[in-house]
Amino acid sequence: MKISPAFRNRWLSPSKLIILGIIGFFAIALAWSFWAELDQVSRAPGQIIPTGRVQVIQSTDGGKIDQILVREGDKVTKGQVLVELDSTKISAAVGEARGKVASLMSSMARINAELFDRPLIFPPEVEGFPDFMANQTLLYQKRRQALQDQLGSLKSMLALMQQELDMNMPLLKQGDVSRADVLRLQRGVSDIKSQMVNVRNKYIQDLQAEYTKTEEDLVTAREVLAQRSDALADTRIVAPVDGIVKNIKLTTLGGVLRASEEVLSIVPTGDKLILETKMSPRDIAYVRIGQGASVKFDAYDSSIYGSALGRVTYVSPDTLTEQTPQGEQVFYRVHITADPSPMKPHLPG
Repeated sequence: MKISPAFRNRWLSPSKLIILGIIGFFAIALAWSFWAELDQVSRAPGQIIPTGRVQVIQSTDGGKIDQILVREGDKVTKGQVLVELDSTKISAAVGEARGKVASLMSSMARINAELFDRPLIFPPEVEGFPDFMANQTLLYQKRRQALQDQLGSLKSMLALMQQELDMNMPLLKQGDVSRADVLRLQRGVSDIKSQMVNVRNKYIQDLQAEYTKTEEDLVTAREVLAQRSDALADTRIVAPVDGIVKNIKLTTLGGVLRASEEVLSIVPTGDKLILETKMSPRDIAYVRIGQGASVKFDAYDSSIYGSALGRVTYVSPDTLTEQTPQGEQVFYRVHITADPSPMKPHLPG
């Protein structure tokens, strides 16, 4: 296709092309400004605030410091041991209380076996105390044997007297023995039977009284064991929450803590960080709850570690004021919840 010289001179001259280019540029710019969106960036310094109240760690009962297992600034997890106190005396007291409980439980096992006439079986809590089991087993055997011997003797006497009574009954009918003799034998049989009942009843009553006393002693012994076990657990001071150690009060091994004395503090942390920033009133119009945020930390080079992702969770409803060396500062308080997990070093190559 050929372009005529007249058309070229009228529409394709350099001046015409420049004008057409300018018109096209402004047309594109106008269209872009209508549809395109621009991000408005608001910058403000901030600081990390605890997600919970600062935890003041205290010693419950006090004691001598055996080990200090953390340092200022250490990150700790819930349940982690922070400080260990000397537990020599309380450990011995716990062992004594545990032995007392085991002794009483072994007695209870023996009493129950005798009361219900069943084999002696010890509970698992007593299995670590073979001497107690051996002593109660021997006592169980001796008491049962003594009861059987006593009842056996009465049974033999009863059998002989019953035999004599049976032999005299026909003689009474024949008139060869007096009725008084027969009555004497009958009373003897009844007396022996009563003695057997009394022996059994006394045996049961003695066991019931022993059971009641032993049960009361066992309740008391368990309370003592629980108290001493708690005191032993308190010699290991642990972190109640995940957090950062700060403000360690005592650093000397062998030093003595008083009861309820402050040991250190823990600033709680979580998977998320809460940052508080003071936003200028001229920028607050561009900030709203739920808005995304990019967080950079002074301690980490953002060119290497990048930024943490965050989201605005709170904007104060009105301005706040604060006195600074530069005069009165007016600001809005803004909270940002940040997730530092994406912050990883970007290695070259």
